Amino acid sequence: MKKVMITFWACLIACSSSAQKWSTVSIDSVVSVQLPKGYEKTDTTNQIQLLALTGLGTIMILKSDDNPKEIPDIEKDRHLEKYYKKYIKSISKSSGSGNIMNEKSALLGALEVKDFTLQVDSGSGKQYRDFRIMHANGATYVFQFLYDYLQEELVKPEKLKFFNSIKVNETIERQDQYTSLNTKKSNAIKPGWLIGGGAILLAIILFIILKRRRT
Repeated sequence: MKKVMITFWACLIACSSSAQKWSTVSIDSVVSVQLPKGYEKTDTTNQIQLLALTGLGTIMILKSDDNPKEIPDIEKDRHLEKYYKKYIKSISKSSGSGNIMNEKSALLGALEVKDFTLQVDSGSGKQYRDFRIMHANGATYVFQFLYDYLQEELVKPEKLKFFNSIKVNETIERQDQYTSLNTKKSNAIKPGWLIGGGAILLAIILFIILKRRRT
């Protein structure tokens, strides 16, 4: 009976999700993604943020330009991997008691990206934040899909639709993920800024989750 109910609700959510209008959104000239109608975009000098609500989850995208004041040089894949590890560690630290799960490397076109899940507890139940991190073209892109753990199975169609829709311009190659001392590019964000930014994002996330629960 339980399996029948899960199947029923999965079909219902799938129909609801397909009825929700999604469209392709350009983050910049390099990266695009599909988002449901009604998304919000904030564009400042060195940062772009997008926020969208799906039927069961919340999408957050953050693009941050490299900080020219710090110049750790990335010339090989192992340097890129080290940067991703440091970034993930900073996200975990900013979440407080968050738990990193399912960390793995993946390819998006020719680019190496890092996927993982952050499990957090707001006090009213566990939530999952599925991440994809990508450094390319002098910037770091962070894609997040947030959902309640009780809806883990039901939310899969929306989650897959989102992550599978992330596209990178064909002109971007593997070497565009690296930095150079000569060009003064940096792939690092100051730890203090990252932790502070992570705390702000977490506060926004918790606000959205609590708002959803009250409605």
